[in-house]
Amino acid sequence: MGFKNNYSDVNENSIKPIGDYECVIHKVEERTTRNGKVGLNIQFLIRSDVNQKYQKGYIFHTLWKRKEPTDLDKQVNGYGFNQVMQLGKASGLPEGKDYDNLTQFINDLINKPVRITLNHREYNGNTQEEVKYINKTKFPLNGANIQQPKSNDGFEEMPVEDDLPF
Repeated sequence: MGFKNNYSDVNENSIKPIGDYECVIHKVEERTTRNGKVGLNIQFLIRSDVNQKYQKGYIFHTLWKRKEPTDLDKQVNGYGFNQVMQLGKASGLPEGKDYDNLTQFINDLINKPVRITLNHREYNGNTQEEVKYINKTKFPLNGANIQQPKSNDGFEEMPVEDDLPF
């Protein structure tokens, strides 16, 4: 079956409009920029079980390590303690729960629902998406099944077998 090009619904500006988006926390990982700046990159997946635009799209947010972390910041590997706690609170993690390290905390965040307020900002002459607020969801999951992509590139991982002919 073939297809015909149809550009009528193509969005020339690939950024999402300012507003609120119901999401789940899909992935959190620490990355270092080319300039040596370290941050926690958070991928929010726009929920497909809530009636909204851009379902299964992503919103990205980074928490940056502090240049001069406080004692509280050091408990969360030098990230802003208040920012990390706001993320936990918005995702519904229980108050007072003990964590041995930031990795345990991050693992608890995965697949938790949150509401993202998206804004725009100008950077180097370009308009970019910016997460303004992270709040509690208005639509608790209640056992709903959020369809997660198989991987970031849309391809399913294939098992590696030792007896492949190539």
